[in-house]
Amino acid sequence: MYKLILGILFFAISTTAFSQTKAELGFFGGVAYYLGDINPNKQFYSNSVALGGIYRYNFNSRYSLRAGMLFSGLSGEDKDFNNSYQKARGASFDTDLVDLSLQVEFNFQPFWSPKKSKSQIMVPYVTGGIGYIAPSSTSSSFTIPMGVGLKTNLGGRWTAALEWSFRKSFTDDLDHLDDPNSLDKSSLIHNNDWASFFGVMISYKLFPDNEECHSYGRFVK
Repeated sequence: MYKLILGILFFAISTTAFSQTKAELGFFGGVAYYLGDINPNKQFYSNSVALGGIYRYNFNSRYSLRAGMLFSGLSGEDKDFNNSYQKARGASFDTDLVDLSLQVEFNFQPFWSPKKSKSQIMVPYVTGGIGYIAPSSTSSSFTIPMGVGLKTNLGGRWTAALEWSFRKSFTDDLDHLDDPNSLDKSSLIHNNDWASFFGVMISYKLFPDNEECHSYGRFVK
C-alpha cells in the first residue's frame, strides 16, 4: 500500500510537469500530534516537530492539486490525564512516522502567484483528499486528510500558507491500543486514531507564466 501511494504521488507530479508555469515547490514546517484512546480530544497534546516538502499544481485561481510528504512523530501517555481508568492502565507509545498525501485545495477567493489584477493577496481555503500514514512501530493505514488554511502572497512568485489539517486513519493501533480492554478482539465501538498537523508552508512558483514574461519584456525595453 505504501508503494501504491508513492506511485499515485509520482503519477500526479509527472502528469502535470508539462505545464510548469502553474507548478510550485515548497517546504512545510510545524508540529504534529495524535488523537485516540490515550488522548481523545486535547488539541496540540504532546506535539512533535513536523517537516516535509510539497508540490502544488494550480489548475486556476480557485483549485489546486497538492502532493506532500511529511516526517514527524506521535506520542502519548496515560499518566498525563487525570482519570482513574487511564492512571490504572498506564499505557504509552512513541513512534516516528511518514505521512503521504494527495489533496485538492479550494480557495474561497481568486488567488494567484504572482498576484494578478483579479486575485487577492490573502485568501482562506479548504483542503481534502487521500493519504497514507506509516509509523515506525505501529500499523500503517490509508487516511482521509482534511484541513483549513490561510494563503498569502509574499511578493513575486513566493506564497505562504498557514494550515491546520487532520488525518482520519483506518486503524485503532497507532497508539498500540487496538484492544485497550485486553479482550483479544477488535471492537466496532473503538474510535480510529487521528493525526493532526499544524504549520506553515512556503512555496515558490517554478517558472514565470506568460503574463510575467510580458511584464519583464516591457520592463527591459
